[in-house]
Parts: sequence; C-alpha cells; structure tokens
Amino acid sequence: MKGKQGIVTLLALISTLSILFAGCGTTQEGQTPSNQGQAKPVETRLLLGTSSQGGTYYVWGGGWAKIMGETVPGTDISVEVTGGPASNIQLIQKGEMDLGFATSWLAGEAYSGTGWAKEKYDQIRAIFPMYASVMHIYSLKDKGIKTIGDFNGKHVTTGAPGSTSDLAGRALLEVLGVKPSKISSLPTNTAIDNLRDGTVDAGFAVTGVPGPFMLDLETTHTIQHIGLSQEEMDKVIGQYPYWSQGVIPKGTYKHQTEDTPVVAFWNIAIASKNLSEDLVYNLVKATFEKHEALLAVDPSAKETIMENVINSTIPLHPGAIKYYREKGMQIPDNLIPEEAK
Repeated sequence: MKGKQGIVTLLALISTLSILFAGCGTTQEGQTPSNQGQAKPVETRLLLGTSSQGGTYYVWGGGWAKIMGETVPGTDISVEVTGGPASNIQLIQKGEMDLGFATSWLAGEAYSGTGWAKEKYDQIRAIFPMYASVMHIYSLKDKGIKTIGDFNGKHVTTGAPGSTSDLAGRALLEVLGVKPSKISSLPTNTAIDNLRDGTVDAGFAVTGVPGPFMLDLETTHTIQHIGLSQEEMDKVIGQYPYWSQGVIPKGTYKHQTEDTPVVAFWNIAIASKNLSEDLVYNLVKATFEKHEALLAVDPSAKETIMENVINSTIPLHPGAIKYYREKGMQIPDNLIPEEAK
C-alpha cells in the first residue's frame, strides 16, 4: 500500500515540476509567454481637436489618429469634438490641446493677430497639409432658392460656433449685403436635420469634396447647389485675401448638373510648438508613409502630399522641417520659425 502511495506521490511531483519548467521556458526569438506579442506601452497621450461630428475634420481625425496609434510606437491620440479651427487654435494656445486641424485662413489670421483674432496665437505650428476644402452653399430644390441673393429673408445655418463654416458664412453674407431673417450657428448634422424637417431654409458648410453630410442628404432629398457669380467672387476675395476661388465639379453630387463656383480654403494639421521635435517628426513621417491608409479614411487625402505644405500660412514645427528637408524639400523662409533658425 505504502509503495503504491509513493509512486502516486512521485508521479504528481514530476507532473508539477514539468508544468513549472514549461512555464519558465522561452519561445521563439527568446521571448517568454508573458511578453510575446505585447505592444509597446503607451508613453505619449495626445489630444487632437477636430470639429463637430459629421464634418470632414471629425472623420479625418478619427482615421488619422488610429493610423498614428498603429504606426508610431507608444503613441495614443484621442479625438476631441470641438467647434472647429478657431477653437482648435485657441485650445492649443492655452495648452489644453496638443494637435488640431485648421484652415490656412483662420490659422494665418491667428498667427498674425488680424481678422477674427484679437491677439497673436504664437504657440501654433503647421505639421502637414491636408486638403483643400470648399464652401458648400446649399438648399433643397423645392424651396426655390437658386442664388445667394435668395437667402434674404430666409432662415440660414452657418456651422458650429467658431467653425470655418460659421465665420466664413457670416463674412460672405456681410460682404455681399445679404440679410437672412435668422442666422443659426449649428453643427453640421443638426443643420442637415433641421433642413430636412423644414425648420431652416438653406446653409453653408466648409468641407472637403465630397462632403459626407451632402452625400447623406442626397439619399433622401434633391439638393439645390448654389454657386457664386464672378462678380460676387471678386468682391469676396478682394475682402478676404486668404480665401481663393474654387469649384465643385459637376457630377460630384447626385443632383449636380453643372460646375459650381465656390470659395476655397486650404486645411492644415497644426501642433503645439512645445511638442518634441522627435515626436512631430515621427507623426509627419508616418502620415506620408501611410498615405494609402489615409485615402481609405477619406478621399480628400489625395491632396495630402508634401509639396502642398507651401500652402501653410503659419511656420512649420521643427520636427516637420526636419522630415521635409530629409526628403529634399526647400522650405520657404516664411515657414521657418525662430526656434528653427
């Protein structure tokens, strides 16, 4: 009896030791099971300011942040809903945001302390070009609104407070002397819902082409796309030199039968000047190396190429300059900040 118990005890001991030794063994490449396949722990957490939900900035930001998180080791970027470019600029200036998207118009005025900016926003730096966006001016076909002049006496939406859509829409109405009965600053999704239910008559939205909200609206309603005459265009651009003339090509949208002349703006990714040179270098490098992945996020990324960085109206971050120079680009003097000279 004692012999049998001894054999059982010995076998149990051997089994236990085998499990323990297996647990201490190594796997391929010398890794232990505890560290095999583990991602590098997050070392840098960043906040990215985009826009209201439904806008191109928000869509673009979500995709870009995911790509950066997968490509730049130890980096995590949280996408924040904001009022758009002006808000992003202000938040970076105050140190409450690390990264953001902005139009060259609002960024240029912010950096120089002109136009909408009541002070100089000297903490912002450009890191890479995004895409050119245009001002969509729209209504529904059955409302009979065909020109910007028809906005007189109507209820018009311009975009979330502080967004490029809001500021540019109001500026355009003022320059052209158009007086709606009511102007509401509403986020894109809310504005489209209100247009659908008939509580507003028309709206403005600055976004890439095609605009996600417009593609959604045309699935349920016939849209009236409204362009500017050359006389109106000249008057507006004469007042706002950071703006430019653009066009939405016919056929871009379901019910668009002709080219639509519109004002256009460049969009740029901006960062706090306090971010490290190495971090920004890695973000810029990953952005261009993952260009195909960006195109899958939004087709407007086709314009996210190095050569378009010259459309920036504010200086570049030293980390971005380092990358562009490595690629053989000549950086214009106006895009080199004092800390990089």
